[in-house]
Amino acid sequence: MEITEKTIADEKIAIINYKGSLTDMEILMSKLLGWIDDKELTTEGEIFAIFYNNPRTVGENEVVYDLGIPINKEEAEDLIDEGIIRIVDIIEHTVLSGIHKGPLSTIQESYTKMAEYSIENKYDIIGSPKEVYIKKYFEVDNEEDIITEIQLPVIKM
Repeated sequence: MEITEKTIADEKIAIINYKGSLTDMEILMSKLLGWIDDKELTTEGEIFAIFYNNPRTVGENEVVYDLGIPINKEEAEDLIDEGIIRIVDIIEHTVLSGIHKGPLSTIQESYTKMAEYSIENKYDIIGSPKEVYIKKYFEVDNEEDIITEIQLPVIKM
């Protein structure tokens, strides 16, 4: 796994805050993408999740995460929160980025490699991890073809 430092520019995102099961994520994706279609917004990146606890260690219905997608800033200028969907700004920040290839059931191995890399290279992880779903499970025939970018917000120590 190649791990790189990169800067994420300021973004406007449509986001759903959620506490519940990961199995609800597909429904939340449909709601979010349906809302974007209804508003005729242009997306500027892939759908993602930011996790505030570890879905692999908490109870099935206790996972706390945001599901979001970057949207065009100009188109979103006059938008307001609507139902469960919020419009928020994410400021520029630095992340360690790594690409996980394969099923999400093995993603913890990639997290471990990235945490070890951060220690060895004197990075301090300062926020919650973000999983960017580049090639989603429902877009592939084989789980080994799933591609997820893991982003860890960091500062150099």
